[in-house]
Amino acid sequence: MRWIERSLKLIRHLRAVPPTVQDLWRRDYRDARIIVEQAGNLHYLSVSARLQRMVVRGGIVLGGGVLTSLSALMLAALVLQQVRLQEERQHQAIYSALVESFRDAGYTDGEQISADDMVELARNIRQRDAEIRGLVASATTQLASENSSFKSLLGASGLTEKAIKIIQGGGEVGGFGPKEGDTQVASRAASLVGTPFMEEAADNRALNDIMLALPAHMPVADHRQTSSFGIRKHPLLGSPRLHAGLDLVPHTDDRVFPTKAGRVVLARDYSNYGKTVIVRHDRGIESLYAHLDQIHVAEGQEVDRSTTLGMVGNTGASTGKHLHFEISVGGYPVDPMKVIRTAQHVQQIKN
Repeated sequence: MRWIERSLKLIRHLRAVPPTVQDLWRRDYRDARIIVEQAGNLHYLSVSARLQRMVVRGGIVLGGGVLTSLSALMLAALVLQQVRLQEERQHQAIYSALVESFRDAGYTDGEQISADDMVELARNIRQRDAEIRGLVASATTQLASENSSFKSLLGASGLTEKAIKIIQGGGEVGGFGPKEGDTQVASRAASLVGTPFMEEAADNRALNDIMLALPAHMPVADHRQTSSFGIRKHPLLGSPRLHAGLDLVPHTDDRVFPTKAGRVVLARDYSNYGKTVIVRHDRGIESLYAHLDQIHVAEGQEVDRSTTLGMVGNTGASTGKHLHFEISVGGYPVDPMKVIRTAQHVQQIKN
């Protein structure tokens, strides 16, 4: 680095040059006569002021050009030096990585690593990278196929786009039971933007979250269905009404189980539903079990698939013994049969 120090010292000396140069450039030159003696004879040489001015100013311009060129060369040399040092650091890092790879391959620190070994290792690394790219491409295709299948299943589940967004948001948004504050459904973070694999993987995670949140079990084991989801003639009022759930009549076992694990948010008489239990599940999903004869759980209790919620009965506005079963997402009723069949189909695919 001595040449850099010398260059800086020279620059400090040159800082005093500009005033002198300006003085030479602006000086008022006068005609001059030079006397030369040769063989006893005197010769007179006249140097005009104009010639003096041209010579001095030409020298200043030439010297300035030389100094500019030298400065540019010094700067270029400094940049090249920095580039060379950076390349050396990069080469050292590559060499260290290759040495570490040889250690992983079984070489010891004392063994000599030849140039041929380095070339062979680099060739193996390129081959491994090509294999990894092939595996990623295959995985991307598989994820795209699975995502397409999931989207088709979601389309058959009867879930609206709004219901799907509520499930994706994952907020504890109730529909039947009392609200716990004005909880808003948080927007799901945007999918990662990147390679096709990362995009398909993000979509797959989102779709899996939706599918795993769906209830997959009927609330009574052995039953027959007497009424489905949709518009029907009300059995008591006689006018067309939306039947927001399923009517199930058990054959032998009157016990009612939650369609999915969750927390009881209502366990009491509830309007025309009679004795009713409402369970809040994850991601804004709730299930309702109405017209019960007995209630075996309390509000605030955590329940799972083995918990008996109550017994099938005929309380409330009912024409006979049965279980009225509903599922809602964010307060919007959905067809329990379609949702449960979709969830069961997804579980079969996973298994």
